[in-house]
Amino acid sequence: MASRMNTKWVLIGEVVASQGNRGEVKVMPHTEFPERFLDMQEIRLFGRHDYEPRLVKKLEHAWLHKGAVILKLQGVDSIADAETLRGMYIKVGRDEVVPLPEGRHYIFQLIGLECVTTTGLSLGHIKDVLQTGANDVYVVKPRPGLTQQTEILIPVLPHVVVEVNLEREQVLIELIDGLLE
Repeated sequence: MASRMNTKWVLIGEVVASQGNRGEVKVMPHTEFPERFLDMQEIRLFGRHDYEPRLVKKLEHAWLHKGAVILKLQGVDSIADAETLRGMYIKVGRDEVVPLPEGRHYIFQLIGLECVTTTGLSLGHIKDVLQTGANDVYVVKPRPGLTQQTEILIPVLPHVVVEVNLEREQVLIELIDGLLE
């Protein structure tokens, strides 16, 4: 499983602007649970290509405001200080994500899983998940020689995706007509 879990950080927000004149920053949440910021003790800030936090700041206070999260970080006390954080990403460790309800998974948990049909045919591994609004779609890199397609698009529907098994690192798929053509 270690080969699949190559990143240990999960994006939960991005600093998009300064807010007010006391050093607060406006964060656009990248989480279904923006209220999680209200209980955080510290904030890990990453540059666009950083693999580890560039800065770790104590959180003085946070509040939700018009779809955004406003954070006051220790040592960030002016508009100029806050502007230096614009464009930085806020991430948490994989072990700090908010648990999802039974049957739901984070995209990072799905990337790399093998898709296997109910008849035992390996289709390949999930390389991306498209969120279309109607239903998600798994983008699978097909096993060599399986199909002429460069990607297999699997709709995440109950009659197609039978089971997601994180322990076995597999997704059980009911093959539907046209999927491999």
